[in-house]
Amino acid sequence: TYENNNTEAVLILYAPLKNKISVVGDFNNWLQTCNGLLKKDGDYFWTRITGLTPGTNYRFQYIVDDTIRVADPYSELVLDPSNDQYISPATYPNMPAYPTGKTTGGFVAVLSPGEAAYNWTSNSYVRPDKKDLMIYELLVRDFTAAQNWQTLKDTLNYIKNLGFNAIELMPINEFDGNNSWGYNPCFYFAPDKAYGTKNALKAFIDQAHSLGISVIQDVAFNHATGQSPLAAMWWNSTLSQPASNSPYFYQTAQHPYNVFNDFNHNTEPTKLHVSRFIRHWLTEYRMDGFR
Repeated sequence: TYENNNTEAVLILYAPLKNKISVVGDFNNWLQTCNGLLKKDGDYFWTRITGLTPGTNYRFQYIVDDTIRVADPYSELVLDPSNDQYISPATYPNMPAYPTGKTTGGFVAVLSPGEAAYNWTSNSYVRPDKKDLMIYELLVRDFTAAQNWQTLKDTLNYIKNLGFNAIELMPINEFDGNNSWGYNPCFYFAPDKAYGTKNALKAFIDQAHSLGISVIQDVAFNHATGQSPLAAMWWNSTLSQPASNSPYFYQTAQHPYNVFNDFNHNTEPTKLHVSRFIRHWLTEYRMDGFR
């Protein structure tokens, strides 16, 4: 949450059974300090970052119990030390650099106070009744050679002329690596940078709506990879699986076809995570539905 004219940010992390959490980042020279120690309030930890400059990106991580480094699971932009270098500047201009030498590794989250809001133009769009949908399913990676939102936006007339009034996107939230179908999710609130910026995605959706085309988001709610903070914060490294005290995952999959780590949808934290995901993508990106 940004406050005081985008000069302050309140960070809140749900972390039951954890004892100590610090935040390190560009705002404190990546050093664990007393001011960077989050206050504990039941199962939640929080702090207020002050002195921010609107329009500036600030990279940061949480250090959990002095051993685990994770990015914020609700971050809308995360930096990957292994794969960002392979994303073209044409697809993602001015990507923040990974803070090499300032952290020991892992995904890094980004605060963007004062970020300019996207100016939507298709405000009168009304999605059709779901019984009237003609859906074209596509994978951004395979549909165009450029593999980005900008180019996909320019092909929307082609899809419309084929007679489709909806596009189903195979998963686009941040997944492991850059070259994927997307069913290996690690961050649920960040669009994967391999396809472009959040505003390029919004421009694609905006243009689709202007042409009378709905946009449906495919999402893997069954599982997440071990790079997800929701898994990494409660992890059994000996067995390479979620720990028995994980608030989000089963220790072992509950069915024989599972891949990665199996979400336990009976727990309230998982239910809340799914609910917030749906609300976020419906409101922030104006998605029309989910598969």
